[in-house]
Amino acid sequence: MNTLTRLPLTCLAAFYHAAYRLHHRLCLKPGQPLQNSSLYVIGSFRIGGAGKSPFTAWFVRFLREQGAGRIAVLCHAKARDEAQMLRQRLAQLPQVQVFSTGNRYRTAHELDGEFDAIVCDDGFEDTRLSGAIVIRLDWEDPPMHTESLVPAGMFRSMATDHAAPAIALRCASAHTGADADVTFGIAGIKNAAGNSLSHDPVLLCGIADPSRFASDVAASGIRATRTIALRDHDRRLRRILEALLRDGEQVVITEKDFARLPPELQNEHAVFIARQRVLVSDSAKNALIAARANAGR
Repeated sequence: MNTLTRLPLTCLAAFYHAAYRLHHRLCLKPGQPLQNSSLYVIGSFRIGGAGKSPFTAWFVRFLREQGAGRIAVLCHAKARDEAQMLRQRLAQLPQVQVFSTGNRYRTAHELDGEFDAIVCDDGFEDTRLSGAIVIRLDWEDPPMHTESLVPAGMFRSMATDHAAPAIALRCASAHTGADADVTFGIAGIKNAAGNSLSHDPVLLCGIADPSRFASDVAASGIRATRTIALRDHDRRLRRILEALLRDGEQVVITEKDFARLPPELQNEHAVFIARQRVLVSDSAKNALIAARANAGR
């Protein structure tokens, strides 16, 4: 990007940050901590593509292994695909319930005491959520400058915007071989019936970081003929998928995109789901156990 193009975006990022700070000062003042339930916020500086929802699914299972009883998972009402994906992933776990809400702070207080733990899939920017154990997924160093923010960059906020401490977990794709606390990869690619691909597919994704999805699929040994990358939660995904199926293509999609398809498309033999695998280091697990113990919950 040349300087003439970059300059207006940097100015817009500065205006965005000023509005962000004003909004938080006026509308998102720290609220009251929960009295009876432990509260966890899983977030990232990134706009999207950090793996928050897959990590949330892993973390809920981890809490159950650590003895947590009833667990509520809060997703934003606008991200219905993420809520549905989590419902599918956690369907076999007793005493776990996924909620969609436009106000995590209010819903958390409404559920306080009904659940042992309340886990927010995102909510990192909601500074009303006082007393939460914040788990931050970092794919790079925390952003320190305004020009890193949208629309000039890929971040929603800077490190200096967050006073609450966080458990910072370094993230990487498994195939890079990077030393990380959390590694993400592809566990397998099958259709709903459990069948494998018979020829090279098309990749179709409506997520925030399509390049990572494409590289993870390639690292799993699948060579795609092309990648069709859409915006996160893009409503055109169904229409494009149906057109590809009419053309006789086999199509690989993400779990999140699969979750928002109607049953007739989910059961299409030519629709394949790339299931994501989340691996967490022992040191990161120990940090999470210690944070839970220190909170007394």
